[in-house]
Amino acid sequence: MKTNHIEILHLEDEVMDAYLVRKILDRSHLDFNITVVGDKASFVKEILNRSFDLILADHSLPQFTAMEALLFLKERNVDTPFILLTGTVSEEFAVNAMREGAWDYILKDRLQRLPNAVITAIERYTTEKQRRKYVDELMVREALMKGAERLARFGSWQANMITGINTWSDEMYRMMGYEPGSRVPSTELFLAGIHHEDYTRIKATYDYACNHMPNVSFECRLSRDDGSIMYIYSELEIKRNAFSEIVSLNGFIRDVTENREAKQKLAESERKYQYLFEHSPKPTWVIDAETSRFLDVNKAAVHHYGYTYDEFIAMQAYDIIVPPSGHRDTIWENGKWPEKAMALHRKKDGTVISVEQQTGNVDFEGRPARIILATEIN
Repeated sequence: MKTNHIEILHLEDEVMDAYLVRKILDRSHLDFNITVVGDKASFVKEILNRSFDLILADHSLPQFTAMEALLFLKERNVDTPFILLTGTVSEEFAVNAMREGAWDYILKDRLQRLPNAVITAIERYTTEKQRRKYVDELMVREALMKGAERLARFGSWQANMITGINTWSDEMYRMMGYEPGSRVPSTELFLAGIHHEDYTRIKATYDYACNHMPNVSFECRLSRDDGSIMYIYSELEIKRNAFSEIVSLNGFIRDVTENREAKQKLAESERKYQYLFEHSPKPTWVIDAETSRFLDVNKAAVHHYGYTYDEFIAMQAYDIIVPPSGHRDTIWENGKWPEKAMALHRKKDGTVISVEQQTGNVDFEGRPARIILATEIN
C-alpha cells in the first residue's frame, strides 16, 4: 500500500534523537513532514492549531511526559495515532500506556522498526475510521450493511460473553469460506480457520489481549475450505465491566490479499534494484530532480571518492563537480542534466578526475529523481 502524505508531530527535546528519527523516516518509503516540539506549551499550541496524522513522543521529557500528553489528547477527544519512543520501558509501563491510548511503543535502540510502525498505525487509523463510518451508517439499515461489507470485503462479528451468543455478519461467513448461517459462529471457529503457521502467534496475541488490553490488531492468513489462502487484517475490541470482567468482544476482518501481494511484488522489485545499485562496480548516485541533493549512493562511490555515505547525503551533486568555467550552471543543458556529458569531479582528498556522466530519470520514494553513473576517463 502506498501511504499518502503524513503530517507528524514529534514531542522530543533531544536534538540528536529528533535527528535520528527524521533520518530513519527519510530512508523509508514515506512521504512525510515532521514538526518537532520540546515542551508542553509548544505541544499544546500545535495540537490546538493544526491537524496531524501521527504523534511520536519521548516518554521522559523533564516537565512533560508522554503520559501527560496522552491525557491531554484524551481530554480533548483527539484520537490521532500515538507512538511512544523510549530508551527503556517495563512491560507494566507499556501496558498502561496502551490502556491510556498509545498505539505502539518503540525502543530508541530499535528505531529501524519505526517506518513499519508508522504505516501500521496509519492503516489501522484509516481502517478504524472506515469501520466507524460503516457501523454508524449500517446499523440503521441492515441491507446496506450487508451490501457494503460484501463490496469492501469487510466482515464483522460479536461475542456476548454474558449470554454466550456469537454473531457473524454474512460477509464474515463468506470470508471464512462458509455459507452465511451454515455454521454456529464462535471464537474457536474463527481461530480454527487461521493458517497453521500463523496460529500460535495469533492465539498468543488473542490471549494476551484478553488479559491485558482493551483492543488489539493483527494480520494473518486464513486457510479456507476451498483450499485458498486469504490475507486478512483484523481488529478486536474488548469491553469489560467495572470489575474488569470481559462482557463482549467486537471485531472485524478485512481482506488485504491484493494489498499484501502488491507489497510483496514491490518489495521484490526494490530488492533487485537495490542489489544492482549497491553492487555496481562504477560510482552511482541518485539525486533529487529539483535540488540535486544526493538521495542515495552506492559503495563504489563511497570507496572511489572518499566521502562516507552520510557525508554524501548531506551534499548536493554540484559539490563534487568542477565545471571548466568555474560556474556550476555549465554542467546543465538549459537547466537540466544531460543524458551523457563529460565532467570534472573532485574527490574528498582534493584530487580532480575526468569522468563521463550517464544520467537517467527515475522515481525515488515517490518523487522525481536522477540516477547518475560515472565512468572515470584515464
